[in-house]
Amino acid sequence: MRFVVISLLFNVYWFSAALGPPSFQWLMVAMLLGAILYDRSVMWAIAVLTPVGLIGDSLLLHTQWLAVDTEYVVMPLWLLLLWLGFCSFVWLMRDLILARAFWFMAALGSLGGASSYWAGERLGVLSFPQSLWVTGAVLIGVWLVYSIFLINLMQWLQHQLRARSTATRREP
Repeated sequence: MRFVVISLLFNVYWFSAALGPPSFQWLMVAMLLGAILYDRSVMWAIAVLTPVGLIGDSLLLHTQWLAVDTEYVVMPLWLLLLWLGFCSFVWLMRDLILARAFWFMAALGSLGGASSYWAGERLGVLSFPQSLWVTGAVLIGVWLVYSIFLINLMQWLQHQLRARSTATRREP
């Protein structure tokens, strides 16, 4: 049940980014705050996981693999909020993700991540300056790297948080 609820909420979050910039950004911020209130360790996940996507998508934007119609310094605010929400989502789903075979989850992340850009392109929130097939192959590769890196970072972060929790319980 937790998986279904969190997944549905993330889909609302994703559609708020894809269909509503900037009118639904308040909803995205409220949902992020809700995720943090639900599980405070989301803050650690955001701090550790989000830079991976921000750096990667900034490179995709600046190398013309992706294009957006809005003016931005590094990337549009809705895309920044989307990465914050995505990293919160994967952190809240970490038990499910980390319990599955590593390469299965990396492959699933690769296809799922790339397809979200394709959906965003179909909805008109971004475009692909290069051909669809070449961009699709690049995005699948990029998301394979993202997935491998994010899964490893989640394993490391979960270990760090458990070690910190254990050390805190031992202190008098």
